[in-house]
Amino acid sequence: MGQDKNDTKKVFKWYISLMKERLWLEEQSKKGWLLRDVTMGVFYTFDKSEPVHMVYDVERFDLSKNPTKREIEEKTDLMDMAAEMGWKTVCHDEGQNYYLAKPYAEGEVNELYDSPDDRARRAERYRSFFMMKVQLFIWIDILILLVGICFYYSPGTEEVAWFSAFSMIYVAVCLILCIIFLRWGNLYAKELRLSLEEWTALYGRNDMVTVRKVVLTIGGLERFLEKKAQEGYHVKDMRIFRYFFSKGEPGRYSYMMDTRYLTNKRRKKAGAGVFKDGKDWEGCNNDWQVQSLREAEAAGWEFVGAVESRNILYRAEVGSGAVPLNDERYKKGIRITSAFGGMAVFMVVCGLVGAVIGGIVGALM
Repeated sequence: MGQDKNDTKKVFKWYISLMKERLWLEEQSKKGWLLRDVTMGVFYTFDKSEPVHMVYDVERFDLSKNPTKREIEEKTDLMDMAAEMGWKTVCHDEGQNYYLAKPYAEGEVNELYDSPDDRARRAERYRSFFMMKVQLFIWIDILILLVGICFYYSPGTEEVAWFSAFSMIYVAVCLILCIIFLRWGNLYAKELRLSLEEWTALYGRNDMVTVRKVVLTIGGLERFLEKKAQEGYHVKDMRIFRYFFSKGEPGRYSYMMDTRYLTNKRRKKAGAGVFKDGKDWEGCNNDWQVQSLREAEAAGWEFVGAVESRNILYRAEVGSGAVPLNDERYKKGIRITSAFGGMAVFMVVCGLVGAVIGGIVGALM
């Protein structure tokens, strides 16, 4: 007899976060739906059962183009290790993501990896997967551009002039996909380095609220966060235009944003050397952050978060006696609050230079 349709359900769901996907599968098991199959990473098939608390984890096993013997054997070794820990392989999707499950055990390890080193290796595998996609699209872009150049300089190709428009659109789409895959790769690498408990404390709490808001000035950001604190929402982490708040008791807090520019201003005023690294093109040298953190904590401020090695956000309760590090006038100016802003300015300048050069070349031809 075939399986009753009421004993099976199919769900379309798209997760970018593996942590959120794992927690969702766990909740489904508590409702009596056990995972049977995953297709294309978005179509889930569940079988009806008695409610049971299952935990899930995910690992990928895509081999390199020329795998070594160790890489070939790695999958078997890991599956054997997982089986010894009570994990059972449920299924895998077309991306070679293997879904494993086991009953929840109180007081025991309920994750496939409980070692930071093992989690880091898995995170690197996922990041490498997305980087391969980026490289593929870059090579496609290069090929399309080369073909377009050949068409442009070849006589008698007027009838395929449409190819120029096609190549421009195709290259633009590929570049957008590169940005998306880079973002996903970094997201996976960051969250998979955390244990599920660590990730839940940072991003998975039910009282966490995400707010998207464009704030261009230091003073504007500080006022925005102070207002949210009075409403009972306290910032825990932030990105370029996203802020993660936890719900708590309303309170009055002062916020302070510090940057390398402002840290160097203080250093100059004190007659000390400034932080400057000619080889640090991407702003990754954090020597200034170490100094900023020391000064802020000594002045009574508490670290909240940092954005792309460019800014550090601090806070202190109103009336706690925390001393501001920077002059109030710096809150009024527009400050680039992330590497994204610096990149945008760079692209605009390059576009203007390209337009001038193109205009000169066009006038001479």
